[in-house]
Amino acid sequence: MTDKNLVNYKLIYEDEVAQTTKDTLSLPRFYSDLGHDMRVFVEQLVDYGARQATESVLDPEVMESTAELAADMGTQLYQFANMIRSHGHVVAEDDDA
Repeated sequence: MTDKNLVNYKLIYEDEVAQTTKDTLSLPRFYSDLGHDMRVFVEQLVDYGARQATESVLDPEVMESTAELAADMGTQLYQFANMIRSHGHVVAEDDDA
Protein backbone atom coordinates (compact mmCIF):
# COMPACT_ATOMS: atom_id res chain seq x y z
CA MET A 1 0.00 0.00 0.00
CA THR A 2 1.21 3.50 -0.76
CA ASP A 3 2.08 5.68 2.24
CA LYS A 4 -0.71 8.27 2.25
CA ASN A 5 1.60 10.79 3.95
CA LEU A 6 4.06 10.70 1.05
CA VAL A 7 1.61 10.99 -1.85
CA ASN A 8 0.21 14.39 -2.74
CA TYR A 9 -3.07 13.38 -4.36
CA LYS A 10 -4.13 17.02 -4.65
CA LEU A 11 -1.03 17.90 -6.65
CA ILE A 12 -1.43 14.88 -8.93
CA TYR A 13 -5.12 15.57 -9.55
CA GLU A 14 -4.76 19.31 -10.09
CA ASP A 15 -1.44 19.38 -12.00
CA GLU A 16 -1.22 16.06 -13.82
CA VAL A 17 -4.79 15.35 -14.89
CA ALA A 18 -5.51 17.50 -17.94
CA GLN A 19 -8.30 20.01 -17.52
CA THR A 20 -9.87 18.75 -20.76
CA THR A 21 -10.08 15.28 -19.21
CA LYS A 22 -11.75 16.68 -16.10
CA ASP A 23 -14.16 18.68 -18.27
CA THR A 24 -15.01 15.65 -20.41
CA LEU A 25 -15.74 13.62 -17.29
CA SER A 26 -17.58 16.54 -15.62
CA LEU A 27 -15.09 16.55 -12.76
CA PRO A 28 -14.28 19.66 -10.75
CA ARG A 29 -11.07 21.57 -11.34
CA PHE A 30 -9.84 21.26 -7.75
CA TYR A 31 -9.24 18.12 -5.72
CA SER A 32 -10.91 19.68 -2.69
CA ASP A 33 -14.17 19.94 -4.69
CA LEU A 34 -14.32 16.19 -5.31
CA GLY A 35 -16.85 14.18 -3.38
CA HIS A 36 -15.62 11.55 -0.92
CA ASP A 37 -16.24 8.60 -3.26
CA MET A 38 -14.40 10.28 -6.15
CA ARG A 39 -11.45 11.13 -3.87
CA VAL A 40 -11.23 7.49 -2.81
CA PHE A 41 -11.34 6.48 -6.49
CA VAL A 42 -8.51 8.90 -7.40
CA GLU A 43 -6.43 7.75 -4.43
CA GLN A 44 -6.89 4.08 -5.34
CA LEU A 45 -5.85 4.72 -8.95
CA VAL A 46 -2.76 6.67 -7.89
CA ASP A 47 -1.82 4.01 -5.32
CA TYR A 48 -2.24 1.22 -7.86
CA GLY A 49 -0.14 3.08 -10.43
CA ALA A 50 2.62 3.69 -7.89
CA ARG A 51 2.59 0.05 -6.80
CA GLN A 52 2.73 -1.19 -10.39
CA ALA A 53 5.59 1.16 -11.25
CA THR A 54 7.54 0.12 -8.18
CA GLU A 55 7.05 -3.58 -8.83
CA SER A 56 8.07 -3.33 -12.47
CA VAL A 57 11.16 -1.21 -11.80
CA LEU A 58 12.39 -2.65 -8.52
CA ASP A 59 12.96 -6.36 -9.01
CA PRO A 60 12.96 -7.86 -5.49
CA GLU A 61 15.89 -10.16 -6.29
CA VAL A 62 17.99 -7.26 -7.58
CA MET A 63 17.09 -5.17 -4.53
CA GLU A 64 18.07 -8.02 -2.18
CA SER A 65 21.43 -8.46 -3.96
CA THR A 66 22.03 -4.72 -3.82
CA ALA A 67 21.24 -4.62 -0.10
CA GLU A 68 23.64 -7.50 0.58
CA LEU A 69 26.39 -5.84 -1.46
CA ALA A 70 25.87 -2.51 0.33
CA ALA A 71 26.07 -4.25 3.73
CA ASP A 72 29.28 -6.03 2.69
CA MET A 73 30.82 -2.79 1.44
CA GLY A 74 29.90 -1.04 4.69
CA THR A 75 31.56 -3.79 6.71
CA GLN A 76 34.71 -3.61 4.58
CA LEU A 77 34.91 0.18 4.95
CA TYR A 78 34.46 -0.10 8.71
CA GLN A 79 37.24 -2.69 8.93
CA PHE A 80 39.49 -0.53 6.75
CA ALA A 81 38.94 2.49 9.03
CA ASN A 82 39.81 0.34 12.07
CA MET A 83 42.96 -0.89 10.37
CA ILE A 84 44.06 2.71 9.70
CA ARG A 85 43.33 3.69 13.30
CA SER A 86 45.31 0.73 14.63
CA HIS A 87 48.40 2.03 12.81
CA GLY A 88 48.20 5.33 14.70
CA HIS A 89 46.63 7.42 11.97
CA VAL A 90 43.80 9.75 12.86
CA VAL A 91 40.81 9.40 10.58
CA ALA A 92 39.65 12.95 9.90
CA GLU A 93 36.11 13.90 10.77
CA ASP A 94 34.04 15.51 8.04
CA ASP A 95 33.95 19.23 8.94
CA ASP A 96 31.27 19.96 6.31
CA ALA A 97 28.54 18.16 8.24
